[in-house]
Amino acid sequence: MHKNQPLSFQKNYKPLLKAVLAEHLDKEGNLLPILHSIQDEIGFIPQSLISPLAEALNLSSAEIHGVISFYSHYRTTPPKKILIEICQAESCQSMGALQLKKELLDYLQKNNFDVTVENVYCLGLCALSPAAAINNKAIAKLNLEKIQTSLERALA
Repeated sequence: MHKNQPLSFQKNYKPLLKAVLAEHLDKEGNLLPILHSIQDEIGFIPQSLISPLAEALNLSSAEIHGVISFYSHYRTTPPKKILIEICQAESCQSMGALQLKKELLDYLQKNNFDVTVENVYCLGLCALSPAAAINNKAIAKLNLEKIQTSLERALA
């Protein structure tokens, strides 16, 4: 779970990379777990880690970029303090997630909230659709009022 205030001011992420590689380097198929670990720790995958990561895994930087850009979950810039992820899977869409996202964006704009809103494609809460997560805390049976309440708590 990434911390609410990403360490975007920190220029040297090499100690983080060293720790993550120590945990995952000897495992097969380790690129995705490594990327997850980095993003979970600081909220995004810094450009400055791409080249040393590629070198450590004997991959090209283009291959690393390709994986990061393929998966919508990965970010290359720090998110805002509040991250709202709206599920866009079929179950959530059928229960009004698209309309709810429009209402949320209108609400955020009217109230001048500085948050990051992203789509996710399954939170595993299909039976409780629609669903979202605010700073990795899931909210099910979602409506605009529930999001507003959770957002106010996250901002407090």
